[in-house]
Amino acid sequence: MIRELPDSEWEPFLASFIMQHDRWLVTVESMRGWHRQIETRDEPLEGLIVHTDGVNRRQIVITAGGERFVIENPKQLRVASENGVDQALEIEGDRGNVTRIAFRSAIAPELVDGIAP
Repeated sequence: MIRELPDSEWEPFLASFIMQHDRWLVTVESMRGWHRQIETRDEPLEGLIVHTDGVNRRQIVITAGGERFVIENPKQLRVASENGVDQALEIEGDRGNVTRIAFRSAIAPELVDGIAP
């Protein structure tokens, strides 16, 4: 199931999401039309932050494996889940490009609670 989040929920959702999935291994890919590019594969997720400059310009910054990926003027944030377990995030930019953050292994966060990364 894919669920689109209203933009008023992005900041609290991403803050909660990173707390649940900190250091989980992810693949970050960029998609535009039929073109797909893997940006990083099987690297630890380190951050998901919404930046606003106060003039309605916004960025979502993803940090994975020490690399930063910036989505300028995001228009949509979607979460893909199955049976209540997060599988991936999709962030659509203003030019139709989509950045997808997919987990290598999707599992309910409570099942890995207390396990060191």
